[in-house]
Amino acid sequence: MAKIIKHLINTTIAAAIVLTIGTGVHAAPIYNQKHELVQPDGSKVEVKITGDEYYQQIESMDGYTLCRDKNGWICYAQLNGDKTDYISTGAVYKDNTLNDMKLSIKSDNTAGIKNKLQKHLEIKKDAIEKKADAVRQKLHAMDYSPKEIKKNSNNINGLLESKVKASNISNVNGLAVLVDFPDKKSDIPKADIENFFNGVNYTGYGNNGSIRDFYYDVSGGKLTYTNSVIGFYTAKHPKFYYDDINETTGSYAKADELADEVFDWLKASGFDASKITTDSNGYAKAVNILYAGTADAGWAKGLWPHQAWYGGSDSMNGVKIQKYEMSDIENDLSIYTICHESGHMIYGYPDLYDYDGDSEGTGGYSLMSGSSDYKNPVPPDPYCRNVISGWNAPISMNSYGSGTKFDAVANANGNQYSYRWSSSNPKEYYLVENIEKTGRYAGVPDSGLAVWHVDEAGDNSKNNMTSNSHYLVSLEQADGRFDLEKNVNGGDTGDLFRAGYRDAFGDNTFPNSKWWNGTASGLNISQISGLGSDMTFVQSGLVINNPYTNIAGQATASTSYVSDWESISALNDGKDPTSSNDRSGAVYGNWPKTGSQWIEYQFNKPFTISSCDVYWFKDGQGIDVPASYTILYWDGSAWQYVKNPKGLGTAINKYNTTTFTPVTTNAIAIQMESNGNYSTGILEWKVFGK
Repeated sequence: MAKIIKHLINTTIAAAIVLTIGTGVHAAPIYNQKHELVQPDGSKVEVKITGDEYYQQIESMDGYTLCRDKNGWICYAQLNGDKTDYISTGAVYKDNTLNDMKLSIKSDNTAGIKNKLQKHLEIKKDAIEKKADAVRQKLHAMDYSPKEIKKNSNNINGLLESKVKASNISNVNGLAVLVDFPDKKSDIPKADIENFFNGVNYTGYGNNGSIRDFYYDVSGGKLTYTNSVIGFYTAKHPKFYYDDINETTGSYAKADELADEVFDWLKASGFDASKITTDSNGYAKAVNILYAGTADAGWAKGLWPHQAWYGGSDSMNGVKIQKYEMSDIENDLSIYTICHESGHMIYGYPDLYDYDGDSEGTGGYSLMSGSSDYKNPVPPDPYCRNVISGWNAPISMNSYGSGTKFDAVANANGNQYSYRWSSSNPKEYYLVENIEKTGRYAGVPDSGLAVWHVDEAGDNSKNNMTSNSHYLVSLEQADGRFDLEKNVNGGDTGDLFRAGYRDAFGDNTFPNSKWWNGTASGLNISQISGLGSDMTFVQSGLVINNPYTNIAGQATASTSYVSDWESISALNDGKDPTSSNDRSGAVYGNWPKTGSQWIEYQFNKPFTISSCDVYWFKDGQGIDVPASYTILYWDGSAWQYVKNPKGLGTAINKYNTTTFTPVTTNAIAIQMESNGNYSTGILEWKVFGK
């Protein structure tokens, strides 16, 4: 029988701190989000905004492009001569439709004006990139070229140190600084914000958990991330002073001034920062400032949520501030933005949306590209959560033989394992996982087997799908339409693989599994099962570096107890069962014993062992699968638990594979804890060594 690889969640993660509810190392992207912006006379107009803190496309509610004129008025826009910028038509935007405008351009004919203007006007792509890059450089954001950052800062080491590995920290203490203005107080009380950050099983404001809950869940319980909430500090000037509509796009100078006030206030207040999590250089891993009200200026300036650098060198109890982020409280609380930004701050996750907006990146399938539900954001993709953070390192498929059957288990909290298919280039590989539309994945566009193509030299703003211009993280869309790359949508039904639809993915399918240089990868997945929390698939590609074989037949088996009518020899007789109640051959069982029982393999020489397969026996009477079990090895003087076990499954009618850090030993054992009053039994126990 083909081997089945199965695993449970055992994660470790690292962490950082947050000094508010603010957005983060990058402001989270928004797509056609309704927002109110202010006119110079104080009136507000409703618009739709797409973009981030680097660049924004702003349109009227009926789709006409807008810009501010030289006096700060929001007007209908037209393109300049070379299509590198917007210029005002002179028609002030006052309502939601062009028909209601009092136009001040040359023609008094509204219909004529509508003929002159087109909906969804956009400047050239390279002009967008140039504008966004200039703002990125000003803000010294993490995704800007490290070479350029070094030109502008002597503190680069502190920034890079904040990208800690997941295994280093499991408890993080952050800080949230709250700000009021003389003319604007927060609509949300401090107690609500504290619960928003730190609540357990939090449901306030319609959210699926707090910030603490989100990271506790997606890390598999390995990170407890809380924040100290401080404030409110009252700013020196009215809100409009800082949220300056006449400020140059991307300047954020008045926001910097507000940040200076906040940090001076913290130091003067005698705030004890000794419990704040820092990197090895004493820098707070993330500092956020959360202010009352909303961002009224728009166009990536004023108080629009963003990340920036603090130029001061003072410290509080040895804690230094280097970078900070700022965002608005508004009149509602949604966890998406801070969860997205925490990914940047804590782990250095990359943005996986397209900065110039002409494609969808990873769409609605990753925290780092977007979310259809700001109250219940999708977890990070497997590149971010498994590879970068190291919560649960992907299981390599390359070392298993052709015909191996893999078990992909979905997890509603987003902490499932993924499988990895690698090449000779360690930077390019495939990741495979099962996504089910439930729990934290309720808002994803589709359910099924997700196949991700990762090239760490790629960039999710490069959507040409060529050898030299392609994504960092691509979702292989089963329908072959490449909607994400072509900017059609952020994902839809048909993107993921499943039986009865698209049940294979390989070098000769469409889409295919070739590397970006066009060569065959050898990844050939077939027999993909139907939808469910437990999906299976078969890898029938080339075998690469598979030195491990089943060595159980070379062992002498022993046990704490075996029933008189059963046989210990069943463990390694080499017969693959057809079901968990297969009585066609010998069976190991320990009825009527319960509690802790063990089985052991003794070898006549040491082997390096990396995994085990267990096929459990269940007779529907007195024998059932165990409640739990552990795997141990003999180190020459004592029994030791294997490290990093992944699997430990108890499913029936299949092999349950557990991988672990390879050990060199001449004895290996399984200790089983019975399920209540039931005894335990095994039909076959395979051990893979070399």
